[in-house]
Amino acid sequence: MEVHVAGLHSGANTSYDAADHADGAAATLSRTTPDSGMFGDFAAAHSFHQSLEAAHTRHVELIKKHTANLGTIGDKAHKAAAAFAEMDQDNAEKLKDVY
Repeated sequence: MEVHVAGLHSGANTSYDAADHADGAAATLSRTTPDSGMFGDFAAAHSFHQSLEAAHTRHVELIKKHTANLGTIGDKAHKAAAAFAEMDQDNAEKLKDVY
C-alpha cells in the first residue's frame, strides 16, 4: 500500500481553510437577525418571523458544528500522515537491518 503523505497534509490544510471559512460565515450570520415586524404586525407575520428566527439560529449552530467537524478532519489527516510517515521510516530501518 502506498500512502501519499503530502496529499494527506494538503487535504488537512484544505479542511482547516474550510473550517476558517465556515467560522467566518457563522460569525457573520450570527451578527444579524431578522427584524421583528418586518413582515407586518399581525399573527401570521409574527408566526412566520418566529419560524425564520428559529431557522436562522439552527443555521448558525449547524455552521459552527461544520467548523468543528472540519477542524477535526484536518487534525485526523495530519495525525494519519504522521503515523504513516513514522511507520514508513520504521519499516525502512527494519529493512536496513535485514540487508
